[in-house]
Amino acid sequence: MSKIYFTVFLLVFGHNGFSQTLSNQFNTIAQNNDMMGGSLVVFCQNGIIENIAIGKSDLARNIDMTLDSKYRIASISKTITAIAVMQLVEQNLLDLDEDISNILGFSVQNPNHPNAAITTRMLLSHTSTIIDGSTYSNFLSATVNNNPIPDLSTILTVGGTYYVSAQFNNTTPGTYFNYSNINYVILGTIVEKVSELRFDVYCKQNIFEPLGIDASFNVNNIENIDEVAVLYRKPNGVWTPQADNFQGVQPTFNNLDGYVPGTNGGRFGPQGGLRCSAQDLAKIFLVLMNKGTFDGVTLLSEASCNAIFANEWTFNGNNGNNYYGLFRSWGLGIHRITSTPGNDIALTGSSFMLGHTGEAYGLVSDAYFDTIRKVGFLFMNNGVGIGYQTNNQSIFYTIEQQVFSAIENYGNIPGCLTASNDKIELNHILLYPNPSSDYIEIDGITIEQVVSIAIHDAQGKMIKTATLKPDDVRVNISDLNAGLYFFEFRGKRYSFTKI
Repeated sequence: MSKIYFTVFLLVFGHNGFSQTLSNQFNTIAQNNDMMGGSLVVFCQNGIIENIAIGKSDLARNIDMTLDSKYRIASISKTITAIAVMQLVEQNLLDLDEDISNILGFSVQNPNHPNAAITTRMLLSHTSTIIDGSTYSNFLSATVNNNPIPDLSTILTVGGTYYVSAQFNNTTPGTYFNYSNINYVILGTIVEKVSELRFDVYCKQNIFEPLGIDASFNVNNIENIDEVAVLYRKPNGVWTPQADNFQGVQPTFNNLDGYVPGTNGGRFGPQGGLRCSAQDLAKIFLVLMNKGTFDGVTLLSEASCNAIFANEWTFNGNNGNNYYGLFRSWGLGIHRITSTPGNDIALTGSSFMLGHTGEAYGLVSDAYFDTIRKVGFLFMNNGVGIGYQTNNQSIFYTIEQQVFSAIENYGNIPGCLTASNDKIELNHILLYPNPSSDYIEIDGITIEQVVSIAIHDAQGKMIKTATLKPDDVRVNISDLNAGLYFFEFRGKRYSFTKI
């Protein structure tokens, strides 16, 4: 099976007008926000179309951010953990709806609802009622630093060193959403218990190696430690390392000697500890966008991807903590963006997106894709000097909104295709001007007779038809409302924006 995986290296030169403009926009956003360094990847169903790296990865050693720079990506890690879980479900080694007490080998009960089972499905969708209680931080610190590593049971069972009843919400398991890191610490432990492998080893063998990417939940497995970006904050105007300040030396950990898989997978950060570059992370999300298979590699079945994407929880006003409007719907390890005004809007031309966001130690990261428009993006940065500003347009930070807007308006989104998985072709058709208020010219096609095309809105509803002639390949869009539209021509999809 032959595929073309195309990448645009925008630090060196522009692939076309769209690419160069997006690169310039990203640089301007970085300057205006005093961003230490950052990466921006835009991808279509067929592969990466924009790939940008700017700024510094390590300020003290004057190391530039490159396309291979790896970030501790924070909570986007949770989606990768969900992939590992679903692989085990496919192998009939794990049942999403089984009581996790049976899997872990000790009783996990909400003390307020002791007869209600807590399941893997609930952990994935943050509806388990298990939350990051007052002792979670101390437990996590001990997990990373202590020798021996504390058993997971010490925070989940009565009498455990880190157990408090407030580790659980007073709601019935499965009915109330509360975003929680410990849910994914438990999931990482479940992956270990079922696979009999350390969590980092399982993900390396079953996710990263098949895709040929240098990523790991264990920093010691990264081939070049100099490629790991330092994470910064800027208190009192001074850039100060917050995490991953390794200075070219692989860190040494002694508490893995004798570690027994299935006792506390939190040691490897299934909730937020993956180190990965933006371009490699895009490959993982391309697998999801393509329903489990990309570039000849299959990680999941289409059924598993559909299960990940499906609605497990949607905010109805009182059935969960929606975090000021950011979390309005959730699947299995994936955030479902509803594009509600003033709340969870990413790309303005997308009515629905799937993915995850992350924030830790000065880093902010975003990974989302639109299954209708077949476009996705990765944005990461390792520190913003002015701090993360907010406004009333969206719950996403202002810098995130600026990046999203740049992608929408200057990225090569019209070039995204709807090609089959067994053959990929580069797009040579250009729509211009795009955005436009009056008409769209279609450059790069030759027709010998009159052709009728149907114009659809972003939700797929047909709005109007248009006629293309051998001597006139313009489409009049003056009668359309502002928004995103697309049409299909010779089996491929092309999108444009009416302003």
